[in-house]
Amino acid sequence: MKCAKCDEKAIIKIAYANIALCKTHFSEWLEHRFERLIKKYHMLDGIERVGVAVSGGKDSTTLLHLMYKLSKIYDFELVGINIDLGIDMGKAYSTKSSELAVKNFEMLGLKYKVIRIKDEYGFTIDEAKKKIKRPVCSTCGLVKRYTLNDIAEREGLDAIATGHNLNDMAQFVLSGYFSGDILDLSRLKPVSQPEKGYKVKKIKPLFLIYEKEILTYAIINKIPFLYDSCPHTFRVGGATQDKIRRKLEELEDEIPGFMMMLVQNFVDKIQGPLEKEYAREEDISRCKICGRPTSKGREICSFCATRISMGVLNEAR
Repeated sequence: MKCAKCDEKAIIKIAYANIALCKTHFSEWLEHRFERLIKKYHMLDGIERVGVAVSGGKDSTTLLHLMYKLSKIYDFELVGINIDLGIDMGKAYSTKSSELAVKNFEMLGLKYKVIRIKDEYGFTIDEAKKKIKRPVCSTCGLVKRYTLNDIAEREGLDAIATGHNLNDMAQFVLSGYFSGDILDLSRLKPVSQPEKGYKVKKIKPLFLIYEKEILTYAIINKIPFLYDSCPHTFRVGGATQDKIRRKLEELEDEIPGFMMMLVQNFVDKIQGPLEKEYAREEDISRCKICGRPTSKGREICSFCATRISMGVLNEAR
């Protein structure tokens, strides 16, 4: 099978676009698509300093390299961010993840920050899983959100970019319908303006790019990344989510472009009216311990409450 743009051998067939491309033309095609999505959804409007959250996996490392190319064209500063969550499980997962993130930061000559939550906050995700009676993924998400907001404020960032891909977004949309979580659906969008009490916006530049395309780009461009999945993924009972993801992939095989249309139509036509109807701007309080925003009426934010539960923070502080 030949490339549609030259006589070289094609390395990927993009079924929904009915096109096959070689290494060079696929990279150009993806980079162009990435840039168009950034422009269409005004992700970088008024932005001077962007932090890219890099876990070390294929999505976030590819995002870093694509954002780096754009930073040279549009003249914004890029800062790499890695959070060492202290996940080991006999695989040194977080250590390897951080090493690969740093390798990518240094390869591109970027300023970067590595936040080790054990040093910064006194506990690891592995320790939290044993001690806190809540899903480990929920605790992990809380830690990452708090840490990213904290580092964004300290570093004077205008935006934080995360590596959520199209497969992730399609799963979020379908899961939201399945569970009837209208509030979560109303907040699901590629560009989130700063939460009340914060100054940084969150962007998802890969939200309409397939996981397969990201993996292909990473491999052919020799981007170092960690192939391993988080070891907690296989221990948290996510059977329903796994089935939803597999069914979406089956539908994509049968109807090329299904996931893209699902997400694009949701974002362009459904999310806005949902947000207008259901999302309400909440009054906030300030956590008496860390001073960060928290829900109205709460004296202590969820993150500090977690640290208290872990025994690494005194409530009377």
